Amino acid sequence: MSIGTLGALRILATQSPTTPPRSVASRDRVRRRRHGHVPVTWIDEQKAARGVIVHLHGGSYLRGERAEHWTWLEEVARRADVAAAMIHYSLAPRHPFPRADEDVLHALHALDRAALLPAGRWVLSGDEAGAGLALGVQAQLATLGVTEPSLLLLSVPWADLTAEHRLDGEHRQAARMYADGADREDPRISPLRGDLEGLPPVHLAVGGDDLLAPDSRALVERIAAAGGEAVLHEEPGHGDGFPIVRPGVAAQRAWRSQIAAVRAAVGARPATADAH
Repeated sequence: MSIGTLGALRILATQSPTTPPRSVASRDRVRRRRHGHVPVTWIDEQKAARGVIVHLHGGSYLRGERAEHWTWLEEVARRADVAAAMIHYSLAPRHPFPRADEDVLHALHALDRAALLPAGRWVLSGDEAGAGLALGVQAQLATLGVTEPSLLLLSVPWADLTAEHRLDGEHRQAARMYADGADREDPRISPLRGDLEGLPPVHLAVGGDDLLAPDSRALVERIAAAGGEAVLHEEPGHGDGFPIVRPGVAAQRAWRSQIAAVRAAVGARPATADAH
């Protein structure tokens, strides 16, 4: 399957950074800034001292964030009582690897220097491609002197771009466009292939029927073998964007698990039973 010219044009049309719909967050709660020359959109930036979720959206390295990303991020951050920041990293095909990796590192470095990543109170989050990107940049934070996150919050991570045999046609094409000839064994592209020692605690949420679910299961096994801590919240019978872009009862269970993990990571008291 080839994306083709028309498909490529449609992809490019989705790549401009967005802000949360007003139904999700009022304009007074939202700020667009540049950190390290990379656009970052904040929700409730004034809460940053309490804690921050820095999110890297999915979209197979080709598409920007969707309205559902904002709904999820606002709710998880609000119920954890922390700030949220979406990094709008550059996307293929115009900006293949390593541009996304570099953008996120530049933004995190600048956020840290601005004292917006409080030690022990910030979470690096990502879904699908963004979750793989989060894993890839995590291994590089120490060399930059960036304060490490207290939690990696990952939704259905795409952590192995070498496994074409189990990807659909669009993901195979996206992997080729993103790597653009680079070695897909590189742990910045396929972090499942890299060293997983020394990670902060990891929380993974995935639908059991998602084509990327094997990445999550393999990550849990490899993190445990490396002496790390990983919790997998898997909902059988769900896939294709679960839990962020597929609302429902099962997604709400996953969201509650993620919110509890964030609150624990930033040292907040357990939430009261205000489930959705």
